[in-house]
Amino acid sequence: MLMHEPEHSGKCETGEPGASRSSRVPILLVGAAILAVVFGIVWMQSAQYELLTVGKPAPDFALTDLNDKPQRLSDFRGKVVFLNFWATWCKPCREEMPSMEVLHKNFEKDGLVVLAVSIDRVTTTKDIPPFIKGMNLTFPVLIDSWGKTDKPYKRMGVPETFIIDQQGVIREIVIGPRDWTRLDSLHVLTTLLNVTPKAADAQSLDGGARKG
Repeated sequence: MLMHEPEHSGKCETGEPGASRSSRVPILLVGAAILAVVFGIVWMQSAQYELLTVGKPAPDFALTDLNDKPQRLSDFRGKVVFLNFWATWCKPCREEMPSMEVLHKNFEKDGLVVLAVSIDRVTTTKDIPPFIKGMNLTFPVLIDSWGKTDKPYKRMGVPETFIIDQQGVIREIVIGPRDWTRLDSLHVLTTLLNVTPKAADAQSLDGGARKG
């Protein structure tokens, strides 16, 4: 008995190569589009959280003071602004405040504006007036209980100070507390104000500390 070999048609069961390549093109295009979107989101997020640096314009904002009077940073254009972020629960802020009062009293006539922005949230804003009164502070205090300045200023914490020149440009950033009666702390400020700091400032600080 003869056994017959099975006949072969010569066709591949997996389909034609040309059809396979053409089906992959849309998938590659979709993948490229997704990568482009992801890259764009990452780029925008990195730009959003880029820290402020010296030489950049200070972001404008509008907040109310303790008398519910609105104050806008740009209203002080033409003056040197000492912009300090603080909170009533911050011990280093409390330690820094008396020397800020000295700055306010000594250099206000020379064109310095001290703005202290409290970041106390709604639950602790009631503590701001007694804090200010107890420390005998007379410079303007603004309230940011809803965090309007959080994203624009990208703070590392409190206290944090931005020295802003007459054109609204940041000239110095100080992270953490500083004794503003020390001559080596006043170089940028006094240069912008075109004044010479007085050695008697330390005596003013001692007097303010005794009152608080």
